[in-house]
Amino acid sequence: MPARRANRRTLALVSAAVGVVVLAGGGVAAAAALADADRTAPTRYWVAEDHTTGGTPAPVPSVPPNELTGKLMPLPADYWPGPDLDTEGNHWFLAGDKALEGFKGARTGLSSSERAERDKALADLKLKGMAGRSYARGEGRGAAVAEVRLTQADPQQLAAFAEFTKKFIEFTAGGGEAPQVEGYPQAKCGLDDSLKGGKDGKEKIVAVDCVAVEGDVLVTFRMYGSKGFAAKDAASLFKQQLDHLKSPGESA
Repeated sequence: MPARRANRRTLALVSAAVGVVVLAGGGVAAAAALADADRTAPTRYWVAEDHTTGGTPAPVPSVPPNELTGKLMPLPADYWPGPDLDTEGNHWFLAGDKALEGFKGARTGLSSSERAERDKALADLKLKGMAGRSYARGEGRGAAVAEVRLTQADPQQLAAFAEFTKKFIEFTAGGGEAPQVEGYPQAKCGLDDSLKGGKDGKEKIVAVDCVAVEGDVLVTFRMYGSKGFAAKDAASLFKQQLDHLKSPGESA
């Protein structure tokens, strides 16, 4: 799993450090967050052998059935469970109250007025829950790992955050040609093909970050891989997730 700088973790985790400020309308703080994002900082990637080649695929954890995890796409053909998504594991769900606790604990050093603004934003968000899952595939088609995270909340608040996230993707992208997601013009992807990773830090890595909103669900997506991985693969898998979100019973 890649060890990434704070700017990319913010995008993937819908972190309170930026997201809550934006939802609250804190333009100055949001601008500062963008200014602090270091696009030139080195980022380390490696696709763990256990998840891509001859290793034993990670077990699928037992997640109690619920509406939101049902919106995560099942494992596609030729994919298996990927590496853990931080401390939550590789397939997880957080109810709204637990997710709110995480948001509030994710940022320290706020002033009393900033905490009040954050708490109001969280209340307006009407967070119902968050869920995530990772997927991996072997080197025959280009070793790669995909990460999907869903946030279910107030549609208007999610739409506002999605617009900011799209700008954030543009800001942190490495200049490669971003793929389009067929059938979803509102979706936004960014590509960075200037990365280096692997155990020696010299292997070329391509990373794609995407975001979209479908109803009351925000989807954040990341896929990264080594030789043989193409950006169109990421767009195709992201489309599969969005298709499943619209019609859970019809997606592979």
